[in-house]
Amino acid sequence: NNENIRGAVAVLRDMTETRKLEKMKNDFIANVSHELRTPISMLQGYSEVIIDDVAETEEEKKEMAKIIYDESLRMGRLVNELLDLARMEAGHLSLNCEKVNTKNYLFRITSKFSALAREKNITIITQIEDEELEWNLDPDRIEQVLTNLIDNAMRHTPSGGSITVIQFISLDNQLVIQVKDTGCGIAQEDLPYVFDRFYKADKARTRGQSGTGLGLAIVQNIVKAHHGEITVVSKVNEGTTFTCKIPQNLM
Repeated sequence: NNENIRGAVAVLRDMTETRKLEKMKNDFIANVSHELRTPISMLQGYSEVIIDDVAETEEEKKEMAKIIYDESLRMGRLVNELLDLARMEAGHLSLNCEKVNTKNYLFRITSKFSALAREKNITIITQIEDEELEWNLDPDRIEQVLTNLIDNAMRHTPSGGSITVIQFISLDNQLVIQVKDTGCGIAQEDLPYVFDRFYKADKARTRGQSGTGLGLAIVQNIVKAHHGEITVVSKVNEGTTFTCKIPQNLM
């Protein structure tokens, strides 16, 4: 009343979530910049060598052009996966579900890796509990999931190792597909973060390989879109098992 203070109002706002989102945004920008820096530098460096005629032979020029081409493909994969992930996290992932015979489906996917497996001396095994089982899912999206998981297993499993794809029905009547390898494994402290964008548990083992660090984040979003869940268990130097559970009544 301009003479006496009759009371006070305190406004408290929890900024935890806002700060967390801000940090996620900053980390995301930093990670994208980091992932793009290397291919861009290589594109610039090798193109300058070709333009300045530093490469003396046609063979050297072709080799440099091949590096430029490979790095441009890597950048394209990164951008496409970023767009896919953005659409998924915005809830714009649409599924085209149909009844799929899981035996034929899984054998077709694993057969894609047979040549590479022979080259790396890795055994791929497919274990089917119910050969007549049909399940309602998006075959293209789940193939993307399994291709990513098997490809990761191939890259992290040494010569003489094995990768096993297992199908069975859980006690709560969900389709379970496991991808189990005998590879180098993941440290326990890294396991909670393997599905995070750009997270690479072992930086050394991904060096020189074409991974973008987005594959498992995309995998998790696809499985969640099927109202399912994906989990991982691992032990260093013993192997890793990814388990996907997909319910039947999706629609």
